Amino acid sequence: MSAATSLPGDTPALALPALAVACPTCNSPAGALCTSHSGTRPRRADVHQARTRAHQEQTR
Repeated sequence: MSAATSLPGDTPALALPALAVACPTCNSPAGALCTSHSGTRPRRADVHQARTRAHQEQTR
């Protein structure tokens, strides 16, 4: 099953507020999952730390 068709329970990262901003590490756009460092797989359980920090900066 691809990330686009995964259920939210299978992809906990979809519930993270950091998805509201683009990821500076892997360049995933806002709303899209981060990808592995090789860019071949979606990170379904979490987002990059830089994306979390970017979200925190934006919401201050």
